[in-house]
Amino acid sequence: MQWRAKLRSWILSVPMLLLVVGHGFAEENGKRLALVVGMTNYVAAGTLPNAARDAEAFGTFLKGQGFETDLVLNADRRGLAGALSNFSRKIGPDDVALFYYAGHGMQLHGENFLIGTDAKLESEFDVPAETIALSEIINALEKRARISMVFLDACRNNPLANRLNTEVEGATRGGATRGLAPIETQGAGTLVAFAAAPGQVAADGTDGHSPFTRALIANLSGAGLEVGTAFKRVVRDVRKETQGKQQPQILSSLSLEFYFGPETAAPQTPTVQPVQPALAVPAIDPEALEAEKDFKKALKIGTARIWHFFVEKHRTGEYADLGRQALAQIEPAAVRNEAHLPQSVEAQLLPDQEKRRNVQLALASRGFEAGTADGVFGGQTREAIKRFQSTNQQPASGFITENTAAALGIKVNARAEGIYSATKARRYDVANLEGLETDQTVLRALTCLRHFETVYGVFGGHLYVAVRTGTILAVYARGIAGGCGAHLAAISSPEENAFVASLFNADQSFFQTGYDPSGNVSYKMGPWIGLTQDPQGKEPKGGWHWDNGAPLTYTKWFQDMPNEGKKGDDIGMYYAHRNGKADTKSLYVDTWDDMGSTDGTGGLILEFE
Repeated sequence: MQWRAKLRSWILSVPMLLLVVGHGFAEENGKRLALVVGMTNYVAAGTLPNAARDAEAFGTFLKGQGFETDLVLNADRRGLAGALSNFSRKIGPDDVALFYYAGHGMQLHGENFLIGTDAKLESEFDVPAETIALSEIINALEKRARISMVFLDACRNNPLANRLNTEVEGATRGGATRGLAPIETQGAGTLVAFAAAPGQVAADGTDGHSPFTRALIANLSGAGLEVGTAFKRVVRDVRKETQGKQQPQILSSLSLEFYFGPETAAPQTPTVQPVQPALAVPAIDPEALEAEKDFKKALKIGTARIWHFFVEKHRTGEYADLGRQALAQIEPAAVRNEAHLPQSVEAQLLPDQEKRRNVQLALASRGFEAGTADGVFGGQTREAIKRFQSTNQQPASGFITENTAAALGIKVNARAEGIYSATKARRYDVANLEGLETDQTVLRALTCLRHFETVYGVFGGHLYVAVRTGTILAVYARGIAGGCGAHLAAISSPEENAFVASLFNADQSFFQTGYDPSGNVSYKMGPWIGLTQDPQGKEPKGGWHWDNGAPLTYTKWFQDMPNEGKKGDDIGMYYAHRNGKADTKSLYVDTWDDMGSTDGTGGLILEFE
């Protein structure tokens, strides 16, 4: 199919494709706003001859597509910050906001920065004062606009970053490096397009414009081309012009479709064609149709777990190849090649000889001779597993998977431990998980929590879900738990506490922060847990218990907590603080505090047995 051929080209060309595709269209009720920046004349980084020309050309292009465009050329750090501030104030909740940057960019310790023309960057400590973090720009747009788009022709070879790379002690271990680093978006309406893949350097161009900007102008406004589809053509043109040395990248969480040009192509004048003899209609391959359907689902979910299920389910064909390509871009090779090898998965499912013996007995009872039921999987057992898998329309790997165990009626350690979802909270459409996700508890939980953004994973056989709610009282948190057949988390060990804390600490939106002058502390309040004190409990630590009835065998109170700061502080949540007025963004929260019924926080932790 033509669709599949184009998709193959896109996946193989875009190294880190993490698409969340929606079904709506970006109805143009608001304004189209753009800030276009071009940096040519750097004080200490030399000249980029084409950057300003690229910005001018792209600004003209955007005006032709109905964008109200501000053009900024050769700005120092202060000028760039001022332009961004003015631009952000224009943006309304119904608007489309676009930021384009041509010039020098760099990464330092995994974070991306755009560089003003006055930057000297004599040490890494100059970076915050002489650059602007890309994450701050993206966050500002996401908070204000309905759709945010960022186009970065900013991976050009940068002598300042090169100097930091050689002169800053330890820079070779995550310091200033070539090109820009991978990023994650927070919003559901964001697209970020890079001129080159992470670590690559983008060409400035030799004939007046960079290959990336020229390809953007040539392809984005095609009639009937949604921006994601149009970007495939951008990738194609840039790769062709640079002989494959430069590969643009798109990172999109757009839940709406957006068109720079007309949403539909102009109708063609019908012409009379001579009658042709009937052609044979190729047979429909049901396996290929199912693979295509599952592939679209996996694209929308985009997690390593779901891609693993996809490539296990569809081992051959073009979609299997595309799935492996997608997985290779979002999971380190060491993890991908070891933890998820078939034998590693089987060892986790069947950790002892007795469970393996039960598999052999189950195979024999169904007529698949597996040899002596001794718990040792030799050649005969492997062949029996393969035959059984083929009979049940499963990939014949010869290794026990969750699906194979279920078909045999064997109870296994079905839940691999770890975070199953993305590390940042977002909503999951269960329809896109069905047929791929094997854990029915996950499907039931996400069906119940379909209106919330979540991070979820398994520890000790239990599913934990960090639910982002906005400010919520404990009574409503318990209501959500009861409505989903779960309870607020009960924690019984340091390992369990560490896992639960890892679910929400990567996402600052789970926290309520502020300054308490009475205690002179800057606090950081995390999600609710299922810890309650009896009204008659002796202060400060008497009478505490878990909501599900489990005994209190482990605690992780913050220093001097619980302290009954006010009467009725009888409910547990994650909490930490720093003395004085301080920045708590980097404060990792894995400790608890006692709060009251009128206190609110940004989420809750559910536990499903």
